[in-house]
Amino acid sequence: MKSPLTITWQSYDSITPDTPGFNLEDFGEPYGIDTNWPAYLAQYPTEWHAHLEAIRQAIVENEVWAGGDWHQYSPNGVPVLSDGHFMTCTWRSWGGMLAAIWNSELGQRFTYMDFYMEGRLPPRPEKR
Repeated sequence: MKSPLTITWQSYDSITPDTPGFNLEDFGEPYGIDTNWPAYLAQYPTEWHAHLEAIRQAIVENEVWAGGDWHQYSPNGVPVLSDGHFMTCTWRSWGGMLAAIWNSELGQRFTYMDFYMEGRLPPRPEKR
């Protein structure tokens, strides 16, 4: 039985071309339409769904409400999975992923622009 994937958070600069593992952003269509989590997940090959679900769960549990600039410049902005894979994103693709996650969690209609950068973040709505 496989162990569940866990997430640690590292700096964007700590991920280098020599970092073992794959950047999960490379396997999807990060510039797809802004939507909900199931549609976002469907853009990825099924063998990566457990990895993306672990990232989604870590974002929800840690209440990550942050822009793409935070993702790239924070000392703890990049989700790294326990098997070595990671998710480094452009500001736009980070925004799209967070919009999909929070649209599903909160029943909202966010777009990638809402999470593109810190200065554009919408007020956090109450959980439903």
